[in-house]
Amino acid sequence: MNTSRLDDMEARAVNRFADAVFIQAGACNPSGVARALVRAINACLDEKMDTNTVRADPAVRLICHQLAFLLGVPEIDDAPLVYCHLLDYCEAHQATPQTGSPT
Repeated sequence: MNTSRLDDMEARAVNRFADAVFIQAGACNPSGVARALVRAINACLDEKMDTNTVRADPAVRLICHQLAFLLGVPEIDDAPLVYCHLLDYCEAHQATPQTGSPT
């Protein structure tokens, strides 16, 4: 099976700090940012960082910040009903094949 580098969840960031700066400049594709986050975390793990050190890594935090912005995480934190709606939807659909997203 031939997969592209973007689909390779074992890939490592060449320079996670450069990726973070680029992403903070306005990346708008959640799947690309999520993949960059995985690559950055993999790079940290290659450096033998423990979980707390990975969580504190500046590049990981900036990439995660952009992903949270793109996905509207502040709205979830600020409006408990939004959180409840999202959780209810996921619980109701956890055993069914993916066919769409909440409306």
